[in-house]
Amino acid sequence: METMKSSLKLVVGIVTYHPSQQTCERIMMLAEKDIPFLVFDNTPGENFWPTAIHPNVIRRGLNLGLGVALKALDEAAKQAGYSHMLYFDEDIVFDENTILWIHQWYGCHQPDSRVGLIWFNYNFKGAKAPEQSEAYPIKIAMSACSLINLEAASLIGGHTDRWFLEGIDYDFCFRLVQNGFQLLGVDHCPGIDPFANQPGIYYTDKKGRKRLVRIQPMKRLWNFWYALLDLTWRSLVQGPRNYAYLFFRNIFTYAYDQISAICWTYWIKLWKK
Repeated sequence: METMKSSLKLVVGIVTYHPSQQTCERIMMLAEKDIPFLVFDNTPGENFWPTAIHPNVIRRGLNLGLGVALKALDEAAKQAGYSHMLYFDEDIVFDENTILWIHQWYGCHQPDSRVGLIWFNYNFKGAKAPEQSEAYPIKIAMSACSLINLEAASLIGGHTDRWFLEGIDYDFCFRLVQNGFQLLGVDHCPGIDPFANQPGIYYTDKKGRKRLVRIQPMKRLWNFWYALLDLTWRSLVQGPRNYAYLFFRNIFTYAYDQISAICWTYWIKLWKK
């Protein structure tokens, strides 16, 4: 794959669980284009992946959760000699141009080594050339669509495996900040669509961003609220304390989104009748 000269040694990381045909096609695209990648497959049972990509797939035969999977990808990518991992959830749409654009952006801007994570936003503002898209500081980011500095990840112990699914990305960002690393956001990245394979109700917020709301199982809600309370307490005790407000506010934001999802879902059902 043609890239601009830079110090970026990138591997794409993906966690799967009963992956869809579209997810498998994106992974096979990476193999066909010789783009380095690693997959942690949480699907229980036998290995169904093509023999050609077995060396790139980590399997334990059980669903061990997102935390264990991301921590294993952190360690495997670092051991393989990569400097950064570009992580995508299995339902995030991306293509070859996405990877090329990120390589080119990194070559143009050469971020400082104290940047622990760069979150590449989907292009709701419209795609731009990488040299025209400036980074800006952020406080928190999803793991999905993030370029992770593997040296920074190693220094803080990687992603937490204390939790199964919820709050893992918040915890990772928080520990990066605690250890003096920066978080950056970059808009205008082409090819990324976090919603194409996601069921739910969509709306556009005041900043023009597409947002998704859907009803979540109660167990998942409790797990997320527990993680946010844990992070709120840690930020109050350990600092930086301004994160306590961010985490505590998100408890109510998530509750509001769930109430909205329930109301919209049942209103639509009644309207269709």
